Order: sequence, then structure tokens, then C-alpha cells
Amino acid sequence: MANVPNRRAVVGATAGVVFTGALAAPATASAAPPGRVTIASPNGRLRMTVRVTDGRLRYQVARDGRVLVSSSGLGLDLADRPSLTGGLVLESVRRRTVDERWRPVWGPDALVRNHARECVLRTVQPATGLRLDLVVRVFDDGVGFRYRLPAQAGLDRYTVTAERTEFSLPPTATSWSLEAGTDWRADERHYRRARLADVRTAQTPLSLATQSGEYIVVHEAALIDYPSMTLAADGNRPGTFTSELISLPDGAKAHLRGEFSTPWRTLVIGGRPGDLAESHLIENLNEPCALTDTSWISPGTYVGVWWELQRRDTTWTEGPRHGATTERVKRYIDLAREAGASSVLAEGWNTNAGGDWTGQDFLTPRADFDLAEVLRYARANGVGFTAHNETRGFVDYYEQHLEAIFARYAELGIHSVKTGYATKFVLGGVNRSHFDQEAVRHYQRVVETAARHQIMIIAHEAIKPTGLARTYPNMMTGEGVAGMEQHNYMGKLGNPPEQATILPFTRFMGGPADYTPGVLNVTWDPAGLGTRVQTTSAAQLALYSVFFSPLQMLADTVENYHSHPGFAYLKDMPASWDETRFLDCVIGDYTVVARRKGDTWYLGAITDEYDRTLRLPLRFLGRGRYRAEIYSDAADTSWHDNPLPIDVRTETVRASTVLRLRLVAGGGTAIRFRRALLTSRSGVKDVIL
Repeated sequence: MANVPNRRAVVGATAGVVFTGALAAPATASAAPPGRVTIASPNGRLRMTVRVTDGRLRYQVARDGRVLVSSSGLGLDLADRPSLTGGLVLESVRRRTVDERWRPVWGPDALVRNHARECVLRTVQPATGLRLDLVVRVFDDGVGFRYRLPAQAGLDRYTVTAERTEFSLPPTATSWSLEAGTDWRADERHYRRARLADVRTAQTPLSLATQSGEYIVVHEAALIDYPSMTLAADGNRPGTFTSELISLPDGAKAHLRGEFSTPWRTLVIGGRPGDLAESHLIENLNEPCALTDTSWISPGTYVGVWWELQRRDTTWTEGPRHGATTERVKRYIDLAREAGASSVLAEGWNTNAGGDWTGQDFLTPRADFDLAEVLRYARANGVGFTAHNETRGFVDYYEQHLEAIFARYAELGIHSVKTGYATKFVLGGVNRSHFDQEAVRHYQRVVETAARHQIMIIAHEAIKPTGLARTYPNMMTGEGVAGMEQHNYMGKLGNPPEQATILPFTRFMGGPADYTPGVLNVTWDPAGLGTRVQTTSAAQLALYSVFFSPLQMLADTVENYHSHPGFAYLKDMPASWDETRFLDCVIGDYTVVARRKGDTWYLGAITDEYDRTLRLPLRFLGRGRYRAEIYSDAADTSWHDNPLPIDVRTETVRASTVLRLRLVAGGGTAIRFRRALLTSRSGVKDVIL
């Protein structure tokens, strides 16, 4: 692994990068460092001020003159050296402007602007000669800062024992977070709402709304060769948190060599929830695409043998109820062709999958699964195959054979893999946290090895996303979320409906998630588990606009789709978009999102456990008339008692139309707007849905 994540080659048109303005404007250095340094955003509304106070770097962030992050300390502790939180002197300051427009290989928007003011503050600890740089970028929608340990004598090999980054946030703010944890389920819990002062620990992202109306998300970007950051509250200062890095088995945080830049510590800031969800700040703090050829990376929907396994209708293991048989997977290939899906997943296809998951080689199919025939049939139908690699935490074996596995897949024409690391993480002979430095290195090795063999990755039980898909766009999507399967494992209440209205402003801030929506038969319980999906069927359709993933699953079974009228909405569903708008959102209450592909818009609206009616102007539509295909809860739909009925209707609308969306508790509405051939000069009208 490279220890300098900011040294990336910028490739040309194949990575879709378009440079405009001053991407790397010449840096200017101050002759004599001032007592404080202020970096303003391009529009001037956001300001980060950095000082050296009593030998320690400290920072403050304000928006429109209102302080959002009060004076907060910075610094690192290195083993066997004086702490880099004291005795520092500011030597020089260098500034530049970053301004570029780039085209992602896939994403919620087809064109992204990366525009920030950058400042590098270079400090030295005279007593030891140690040097520490602070790199700051201030965007219109937030700030990012990172530590850089420049190449210097006496620092060839060193160990980080603690990171002392503080975030002094408004203690009265309302927050949404997960409790910090080190086990494999740490990111797969329900987000809690609490006054920030009452939060003791948090995974990142941590999201909050201040009493003065600002929204803030604390997270990190470009997590490479370093442990995941969690947050621990300062018991003496309500609202103040310190970065807490996940430890290696030896208690250290990170073992490093030579020049090194940490991940960016990020604050996404906006005046409404939609500002957070529409931000590209996390991606922009990652390096441009490192792949010289991305033509093989293809976003799309996928289907497969999965939900029937979760609901125990079929099994991962061989036997009379085995799910991933040749004939069963062929039926899903037929479904993929009908739905316009790009790939079919088969969990339980390989020998020794299921049970205790030991003895797998990820290459040998089961006796009742003819891999050659499945691949032939898939190719004949224009469908790809996604191989499931559930390591079950036997990571040493997976690493030792990774090159051979992916090389063979490439020979067979398999270009997507779903990885899994459930229950443990045995790497280097040690069962460790999924989120420590060595685990992060492993996930990166998988992505880089996959890229060499032109393989896309769907990662489960892996590290949270931090925007690295900009650099490695074959890292398509990941779990790290209480997704659809938690309707099995969280008990009778599954995922409460409010969780879906929280996720776009928390988990999805770092990148896409493999939530696996689209279960239309929400009450299906073939094994009598006594659990069900806690939404209406219409809400499942709406999730395709609310949640983003470039490999988005149509998660229900062949039979359930064919018996449900909502399946028509999912056919030819895009998975990468030209434009995304978060229209009307109250975190934890309701969310309305519109996404455009070409001339067609898809809108999803969901609500929590309460009925509500929303008034929604359609100003995002272009000129002319649109045919609105509306999939909503029927008049007699009830989340608790009658969740399956769905009403399908068509209306003619235009940008001046105002929709009134009637959402039942746990329900939703999904609308596809197709541009009509005829235009009209009619005025505003209300359409009651």
C-alpha cells in the first residue's frame, strides 16, 4: 500500500475528467505568518480560521458570521515522541484555488464542480525538529482538513497512538448517529435521534441540525492506509467530540512510513437537509480516477437469488431447497432481461457456501449449478453474472488466493463480485476489527486487484464509504447500513419507516449503499419467521429515487415481481443519473427526491410512521408537458394491516403543476415523468394524488 494517498496520476478523457478554471492555481506564500489564518469559501459565506494558541493548532468554522464549530484543538500523538498537540510554531502559509469540473464514471450527477480555497499551514516543533502540516480546503458547502507529515529526518518509521482532532459543535443541536463500535455490525444499526450533548460516542457520519437552522455532517474522506474515525464526547465540554481511531490488535492506531497524509476530516454544511444530500464535497476531496480505462464499468440494476434466502424459502446449502441451482438462476436471468437489469447474483453457487462457510475456494460450483451453462445463458440474454464471495471473515485465505480468483473470473467473463465479511475478520492470523488500519488496507487491495481484472465490487460488512469511488470507480457500492435484510434480523418491527428518511443525510453522505430495495410483497413470510418489511409496497418503489447506488438491486423474487403491478415501474430503471434534486425533506419525517436521466425524471416520496400530505411544485421539470406515471398507496392501503394495494394512474403535468402527495404512514409515492410530444400553455393546476 502506498503511504501517500494524495499522489495519484490524473488520467484524461477515459476517466471523464474535464478541467476548467484554475485546478491548481499557483500557490502563494505569506512572507511572515500572521497570528491567525482565515480561509474563506469561494462565495465568502463560510470561513475557517486557524490559530496556533499556546503551541497548539486550533480552528473555528463560521457561516454567515455565525460560529458553527467553536475553537477546537488539532494534532497527533506519535509513539516515543512529544505530542504534536503542543510546542508548535507556524512557519509558513501557502494558498491556492482549486477549481475544476469533472464527469464521474457514474453518480447522482453527470457533472461535478470541485471549487475550493486551499491553505497549507506548515508548522514545526522546535524542541524536536518534527514538522506537521495542516492542509485546509474550504468549499461553499463545507470544509475539509487533513494532517500531512512531510518527509523528514528521523521519521522513516513511526506509529500513531492517537489523533487529537476536536469538533466543538453546538450542544443543543439535534443529532442523528450510530453508537461507535468495532464489530462487524457497527454500521448496521438504527440511527438514533438525540440532543448532541447527550451523545457519548458516534460512528461517522454524524449529522446534526442546529437551533439556528444549519445542517452539519461530520465525516471523513479518502480513507486509505489509516483506521476508521469514530467520535468520543468530551465529558467536560458538552457538544465537543474528539476523533477516536479504531485500534490495531497491538493497541496502536497506525504504523506508517515516510511522508504521509491522513484522511480528510470533513464538515458538510448547508441551510437545508437537501444541501447535505446534494453535496459532492466528500468525492471532491478524493483523488481523480486512477484507472486508465473505465469502459468496462457499467452501472445498472441487478436481480438474483438473495431475498428468498433471507426469507428462508430456499437455502444457501445443497439439498432439496437449494436456491442457486442452474434452472433457478436461469429464471432470474429471464427476469433480468425482462426488467432491463444488467446482472444476476447467485448466493450459494459455490461449493461449501452456507453452513459454517468453511472450505470455499470461490471457483468450484456446486453439483447442481452448471456455471458454464449459466454464463452461456446469461450472455445470450445480454445479462452479466455477479459472483458471491462470502469470506465469512477468513480473510487470510481470501488474500492469498485473490489474484487467482479474480484472474479466473476475468477469463470467464465475470465482471462483478459481491464480497462479504460477516461475523469475524481474521487477517494476519488475528481476528481484528473490520475497521482498523490493516482491514482498510485489505479492502483497498481487493478494489485494486479487481480493477486490474476489470471487476466491479459490491462490498458487504466492509469499511464505510469515504468517496474513494472517485479514484476507483469499480468500487461500486457497499453495505454498512441496516438494509432490507434487517427486516429479518431486527425482530418484528424490522427497520422503522423513519430510518429511510434519515439515511440520505447520514449513511449515504459517504457514498452509495447496497440497501437492496424493491421488495414489493412486503408481507411474504414463507418460513413463518413472524417478520415482514415495515413499509407499504409503494414505498419500496419510491426508494429507487431516495437511495442511490450504481448497482441497485431489484431484491424481490421472480414470482413476487410477476404478481405485482409495481414491477412495471422498475423496468429499465436507471442506476446512474444526470441530475439529482432533494426537493422537500425533514430528517426523520419525510423525504422527497427527484432524479433525472436524459429527459425522464423519477420521483420518490416517503414518510415515517405518520400520515401526511405534501404540496410539491414541479419546477424541476423542463419546458413542455410531461406524462406522469404515478404509483401510490391505494385508498385502502395501511402500513400495518393492508400494505400491498397500490394505485397506478397517469396524469399530464408541467413545471407549473403542483402535486399534493397523500402519503400513508410507512408509505410512499413513486412517479416517472416522461416528456410528452405536445406542449400546452395552460396555467397552474393542482393534481390530487
